[in-house]
Amino acid sequence: MRGGALAVAVVAVAALGSRPPAAVAAVPGEEPVPREWLTPAEADGFRSTPSYDETIAFLKRLQTRFPEMSLRFYGSSGEGRPLPLVIVSKEKEFSPEREPERDADRREESAPRKPVILVQNGIHAGEIDGKDACLMILRDLALGRRRELLDAATLLILPIYNVDGHERVSPYNRPNQDGPVAGMGFRTTTAGLDLNRDYLKLASLEARSLAALVNAWRPDLHVDDHVTDGVDHDWVLTYSWAEAPQAPAPVDRWLKAHMPAVLAATAAAGHRNGPYVDLKDRNDPGKGFSSWVGQPRYSTGYFPLRNRPSILVETHSYKPYRARVLANRDFLVALIREVGRDPQALARAVREAEEETVARGRAGAPPSQVAVVYEESDASEPLRLPLYATRLETSVITGQPLLTYERGKVREIEVPWYHLAKATLSLPRPRGYLVLPGWPQIEERLRGHGLTVRRVTAPAELDVETQRLSAPEPAKTSYQGLTQVTAKVSRRSERRRIPAGALWVPADQPDFEVAVQLLEPEAPDSLLSWGLLSTLFEQKEFMAPQVLEGIAARMMLADPKVAAEWKAALADEAFAKDPRARYAWWFRRTPYVDETIGVLPVFRVMTAPDLVTQPWR
Repeated sequence: MRGGALAVAVVAVAALGSRPPAAVAAVPGEEPVPREWLTPAEADGFRSTPSYDETIAFLKRLQTRFPEMSLRFYGSSGEGRPLPLVIVSKEKEFSPEREPERDADRREESAPRKPVILVQNGIHAGEIDGKDACLMILRDLALGRRRELLDAATLLILPIYNVDGHERVSPYNRPNQDGPVAGMGFRTTTAGLDLNRDYLKLASLEARSLAALVNAWRPDLHVDDHVTDGVDHDWVLTYSWAEAPQAPAPVDRWLKAHMPAVLAATAAAGHRNGPYVDLKDRNDPGKGFSSWVGQPRYSTGYFPLRNRPSILVETHSYKPYRARVLANRDFLVALIREVGRDPQALARAVREAEEETVARGRAGAPPSQVAVVYEESDASEPLRLPLYATRLETSVITGQPLLTYERGKVREIEVPWYHLAKATLSLPRPRGYLVLPGWPQIEERLRGHGLTVRRVTAPAELDVETQRLSAPEPAKTSYQGLTQVTAKVSRRSERRRIPAGALWVPADQPDFEVAVQLLEPEAPDSLLSWGLLSTLFEQKEFMAPQVLEGIAARMMLADPKVAAEWKAALADEAFAKDPRARYAWWFRRTPYVDETIGVLPVFRVMTAPDLVTQPWR
């Protein structure tokens, strides 16, 4: 076995003798736990992690003695497994809508809602530290410990998100990870989809179920538990989150005010931590590292679109499993406690961010810009990185330079840390979008994200901004089962007839920037960028060459300007030798060309429209 994964194990059954004690210290130095309430990982010395069925069975046992907890299911996986959700509420409010008061001593209905924290585990099912950390927290709550956490927030815990990948167990799934040595799950779903690339496009059943859960509960804070590998350093837990300008200003202020205390408490509990590490140059740590993971396909890029903070937790894969699980547990405990110091501060930050988004989109609001593309900023700040001693060698396999590490010998170096975002493309904020009928792949995403949408019930003529796409370039290989595409975009104002059945997506709604990222073609995870709208580039009707020949001859005789343009076009040698390009040049100039080719079926509406609409169901 590798790396001392069993260096600090629980008391083994063989060592307990014929009369085992009623309680054991599963974690040295902590309060003993009744043997029957050890989590499966604790009971096995953190050698293994429980299966899906074992996890559900343990949660059902906890539920029998923990009335503030409810195990529910919020959807199904590709293989048909129910997706588990644990709700923890001191008030026993186990649905997004407040349940009727049953007891006179329960709080007033008018009291502010507690913040809701969503903790997500096992999106990459081999990175399963968060599940076992959460089982320990839930067990402690069931035993009457850490009860202050119940006062802080309502907890939504996804013990396992990628449930199908979780059941594809092998000790060889993550070669860079130190345990659980008995085996761990697989990164993707059965269909090969990485759920950590699916927050916006919603290609999987799991992502659609999660979006529906978020739509219903609208959690105030999201935590995404992972395990990172690659760089070998002395931090056992790393973290990242979106900051301003990518994160809304009120959310950014909340994070800056509260996260330092969480990280300090995690360190005080014995877990050295620092920012998520992605080296700028894999062979030269001195060039610094990045912590930015802000595209909307990721949780840390998606939830800020909905005016929520999303905290990425990445425990360090080279550390023993027990150490990683405990670090994850203590970070979550510190985070929930920090929220509990001023629960309404988080709720206020989210509410203010939502109100600002709505205000910017209202009719009559001053013109503003909306960011379409964010990239990592060039700005950095110095930070001490506790790397293990490194040596640059030549790889026997590739023949290229290879950075190797000497475990245990810490060599702290000061390096630039990159963690901010910058907007590289912003556009005038529209008052909304009009989506033409007949594009179910657009409608499904709008509905999946719970956006406010109304259906146009009477035709109208409006001034809109159209978006024409040209020079599409498909990717050379598929990614997530799709062929991504980029294209040139030109926009212009036009008078257009809007048919009944079109969808109106107004800008004065809290989650409007989700619509921006779905519908603006340059956005990195837009439906166009993922190749989900590529039929709009395809020509479906053609003209027989002999028919086009006659039309071209007549056009040149009738219009000297066309003849001159044709002569100039032929001066391009590559064009002159390309029969398809020559055919397309002429066909585009006939009245028979399909004018919808390359026209995005989404119009930007820059002034409040006069439309007859009804709720979209």
